[in-house]
Amino acid sequence: MKQLKNSGVDSANNLTKKPPQGGSVPVQKRQVETVEAFARRTQTRSQTPAQTRAKARVEKTHQEPKDRPRVKLSDIHFPAQTGNMAALRFSLRTIDALCVTAVILISIWSGYIGINNKAVLAPLAAGLTGAIGFFTALFLVKAHQFSPAETYGAHMKKVMLGAAAALGVWLAIALIAKPDTFLPDALAISGLLATATLLVLHTVYYIWIKRQHERGQLIPTIVMLGATEAARRLIEENARTRELNILAIFDERLSRAPHNIHGVPVVGKIKDMLGWDALPYVDRIIVTLPNLAEARKTAFVNQVRQLPNRIAFVVDEFENLNHVQQRLTQIAAIGTRDISGKTFSGSAVFAKRFMDIAISGTALLFGAPVLAIIALAIKLDSPGPVLFKQKRQGFNNRIFDVFKFRSLKVEDEDKSARSQVTKGDSRVTKVGRFIRKTSLDELPQLLNVLKGDMSLVGPRPHAVGMHTGDIETYKLVDEYAHRLKVKPGLTGWAQINGSRGPLHDAEGVARRVQLDIEYIERSSVLFDLMIMVKTLPCLLGDSENDR
Repeated sequence: MKQLKNSGVDSANNLTKKPPQGGSVPVQKRQVETVEAFARRTQTRSQTPAQTRAKARVEKTHQEPKDRPRVKLSDIHFPAQTGNMAALRFSLRTIDALCVTAVILISIWSGYIGINNKAVLAPLAAGLTGAIGFFTALFLVKAHQFSPAETYGAHMKKVMLGAAAALGVWLAIALIAKPDTFLPDALAISGLLATATLLVLHTVYYIWIKRQHERGQLIPTIVMLGATEAARRLIEENARTRELNILAIFDERLSRAPHNIHGVPVVGKIKDMLGWDALPYVDRIIVTLPNLAEARKTAFVNQVRQLPNRIAFVVDEFENLNHVQQRLTQIAAIGTRDISGKTFSGSAVFAKRFMDIAISGTALLFGAPVLAIIALAIKLDSPGPVLFKQKRQGFNNRIFDVFKFRSLKVEDEDKSARSQVTKGDSRVTKVGRFIRKTSLDELPQLLNVLKGDMSLVGPRPHAVGMHTGDIETYKLVDEYAHRLKVKPGLTGWAQINGSRGPLHDAEGVARRVQLDIEYIERSSVLFDLMIMVKTLPCLLGDSENDR
């Protein structure tokens, strides 16, 4: 209607204009507008600004020169080390809880006992109530979220809000529950000291985590399959939150795909990704194809499902809406739905790592004399180094150097594991035969556990290029890579169930992979402790496996 009114005004203005003097009004020939031209004109005028910008982006994409080279995979930088943010949050909550509890109890104790000579139970109850209140308030305001886009002021505001709420509730509870022992001055001073402690701690947390975010640490590293509209919207949302480190996009229809989407390069096809050196450091592979493209989606997943990396689909709810009535406000936020890989909570990851560090560190400290005796025996038995290093497959197929006591003659070392050790193998030294039979040759791997390349319990790390017979071991079982979804271990579920030592046939490989996957599904701290307790009796009673 606005357009019609404007047209009417223009027409009225033309009618009121006076003709030029000395001449007649020229007669303009009116051209009839076609249906197609009318549709284009009205569609352009009815587009929202967002639709206009989207159309401009598409047109700009199609105008890209076809001969322009794409970004090379070797030019893409990726973090070689990543941390687990969920485990870090749990550890920071633990530190806060311990520090706040200590500050409150010490302050309350001096206020109640040192000044007012109250009984022990009153300050203890008051202190623990306050500590629980502070911990709960920080959890509710999400003070340990540490989003990459969060400013220092916004974070400290949350901490202050949580601390103020905790202090108010604490004073109210103390007044209602125990008015005869209520000491507002002592509680208020304790609460202020706890608040000051939290402000100092969270300032340190924020500075350190901010630096880690800038280095690409503590942020999931992902790649996308499919240069689609869903991928574009996910990248746009990530530009605001910065919660993902999106390295690249791969698409089988590379000739139709743009060179980049908002700066994220479209670099190649899935086969290019499979041979990429950065793939072991990718935390998640996200398939961004719409639900209507089920055939392409299935083809994508079939090519990557054997990888140890977690795979997820983009859940795009707006695809199920009526597109005629669809509005931008109806488009749901993009989420992801995992289709492979068990997820572990932050507390589980923290507990497992804590146990690894505590036990391996203690074992190295108190077992140092035993390690020294073994090293001396190896040195006296045969010439060569005491330790043997070999490339092994770790978490997500990351390659690391594993440490072992040398048990083979130097000239017969097989670092590629093309020929696995058999019973009565002439390559094994005298001392080597004993330490292999008792698994003492594995003790230096406590260093790998301490470094973080391994865990105390998990699937045993296999050598890079290991062969079973004349075939590479990983080719014998389709699910082989699934055993790499967790860190390898010093011992494991397979080892206490009889699958130890070399693998001489496909049946043995299949059984070990089955047991390793079963461990991953059942993994927990208690399960790990049970496996460690059972490991020594199983080793001492094993006379069948060649080691």
